Amino acid sequence: MLAGPDEPLIVVRDVLGWAPGLRLVGAETGLDRPVRWAQATDLPDPSPYLRGSELVLVTGLSMVDAAACRAFVAALAPTRPAAIGYAIGVVHASAPPVLVREANRRGIPVFEIPTDVPFIHFTEQLSRERMAHQERSQNGHLVELVRLGRAGPEVLLQRAPGLDGDHRALQVSVHARGSAPGPAVSASGRTLVADLGDRIVVLHRAGEPPPAAAGPAEGTSGPGRPSDLPRLLAQAVAAFDLARSRGRPATAADLASLDSLARCLPAAYLQPFHEHLWEPLARHDRVHGTELLATVRTLVACAGSVRECGRRMYLHPNSVRKRIGRIRAVTGRDPADPADLAALTVALTYAEGPAARA
Repeated sequence: MLAGPDEPLIVVRDVLGWAPGLRLVGAETGLDRPVRWAQATDLPDPSPYLRGSELVLVTGLSMVDAAACRAFVAALAPTRPAAIGYAIGVVHASAPPVLVREANRRGIPVFEIPTDVPFIHFTEQLSRERMAHQERSQNGHLVELVRLGRAGPEVLLQRAPGLDGDHRALQVSVHARGSAPGPAVSASGRTLVADLGDRIVVLHRAGEPPPAAAGPAEGTSGPGRPSDLPRLLAQAVAAFDLARSRGRPATAADLASLDSLARCLPAAYLQPFHEHLWEPLARHDRVHGTELLATVRTLVACAGSVRECGRRMYLHPNSVRKRIGRIRAVTGRDPADPADLAALTVALTYAEGPAARA
């Protein structure tokens, strides 16, 4: 049972970090099972009272022997529980091996709960996660309004007053959606976390890292004043999209590049570069067995230097110049000319990036 749009996606792996002493036992199986709620029970067959994806919390009172453990798991498995949490120190000093083995055989993880962690801790934590998720979703709605210019930065600063407290520079980072991005607003009010579905946006003071729970930042804006939030949000989102397309984190500084510009242009603007520059070179290579595209790619990588291109391709500079002449004849563009080399760069970026594969 997957989380609905209004519910946080919590998995068993997250739960294991909710309190000291929680310990997975047996196989590392089912750790990505979604957790919807928690239910304490010591019934031999609790299945009539479960809806699925619960943490089933037990003390072992009904598990008097191996047969009872097997029967409990057999009755529980059809409900597709998230995991079994076994309270140690009540009946047994550790989870019964037969219970762990039978549960793992069905893909159900089992973890031990120490005596100082009450069962209500799990329902309280789940409630907190749901409330934080709703707040992050609300923040996400406001972030989009600010980014699109439909609301002013003050709607965000009111929710996290510490961001505007002493007029220090702000920064925005965008993260791939994690399963536990943390609270919607830090206790100090200096960090605001917004859920935008497939990504997490974090507003924080420049020089202060975003919360570790959000995961590593993939797109980061430059610093700016609170009034600059629309611009900072746009920068961070654009940097995130650039990072996704090229497979490594990006900052606002990375946006100041031809590569970034080409990746952001609509396909209708880029298609002519593909049709009139990349395709003729690719066709020439297929028909004549040449390496004109490889030569263009290398020239772009070494800023048009004939000598460096020859060194990287193990060619004499004169051979590179002959290839440049052929590229000029095929495309009408001269790689020795910076403007034409830029056009060829755009053609390569479009043809070899995600836009062409979509």
